[in-house]
Amino acid sequence: MFELNLVAEAVVVCFCIGLSAYTQSTLGFGYAVLLVPLLTLFIDPKSAIALTQLVGLGVSAISYAEYTPRTKIRSIAPIALAATIATPLGAWVLLAGSEQTILICVGLGIAISAIGTLIRSKMSTDSHSETIKLQILAGTVSGLLRGSVSMPGPPVIIYQHWIGGGADQIRSRMFAYMIAMALPTTIILLIMGVFSWQIIYYAVPGLLAVFIGNYISQKTRDLMTEQIFKSLSITLLIVSAVVLIIRGFTGTN
Repeated sequence: MFELNLVAEAVVVCFCIGLSAYTQSTLGFGYAVLLVPLLTLFIDPKSAIALTQLVGLGVSAISYAEYTPRTKIRSIAPIALAATIATPLGAWVLLAGSEQTILICVGLGIAISAIGTLIRSKMSTDSHSETIKLQILAGTVSGLLRGSVSMPGPPVIIYQHWIGGGADQIRSRMFAYMIAMALPTTIILLIMGVFSWQIIYYAVPGLLAVFIGNYISQKTRDLMTEQIFKSLSITLLIVSAVVLIIRGFTGTN
């Protein structure tokens, strides 16, 4: 972990947040899986995950507000409810685990995201009927990942691609799910004492970085094809996962 003074650390953290928000806005995914490993280079893993979650509330709100067609939040209520119930258990893992355990969990979370991205790129375009059992399963796993490593997307992304409906509808449903989960999850983690004053200190300018990242994405997202960007993203995710898991097992900072 690199040692920086408080001001320099805040600048670097905000840059990482802006870059991650840019990626999320450009691809429709990737905020947490990019931000968490970057932040662990400069701040401790628990703080990195907590900061990712807190700023993620703003990322979710902006993404949902600017995207059309907009999915009504009540349509994804079963998944969001299951995820909300499972989130405190994931947060307990975050609070109780050692830094090495958290690094390993984050690495595994990123690996799951990379695998999920590969799976959904190979999936059939056929649509399937929604079932309450699969909604609860996807929501529960998502809640566990959200509370522990702030990476709720992979199981819900895979489920949304399974029921199909086209890229625009899938992206719209994902943004609706993220905003539906963001506020209750933030409240739960606040009650559990996950957010410190250091996290709030970074989060305030971090929200400005989110707006900047989204603005740059809107102006530049057509310069690179989505397929190329996704291929590069998967490679980065796999490398990040391997590095974090090795750091977790070896205790290397």
